[in-house]
Amino acid sequence: MKSLFTLAALAGVFVGARHFVIFMNEKSKNRLMARKLAVWESEGGAVPLSSTRAAAQVRPQKPSSLSPPGAG
Repeated sequence: MKSLFTLAALAGVFVGARHFVIFMNEKSKNRLMARKLAVWESEGGAVPLSSTRAAAQVRPQKPSSLSPPGAG
């Protein structure tokens, strides 16, 4: 019975450590993505879309050509 409790305790420690490592990796990834987004936005490559979506890159569009003579 004692070995069963020891095994359960070790499994709990292992699962907790694994969860903590995954949490820290996710936190680091989110921090890196926020930094990349800040650089991208500061370079002028992003425009706000809506309250639910932060930003999107917009391709530059060619200016429209002049209207033909007589177009109204």
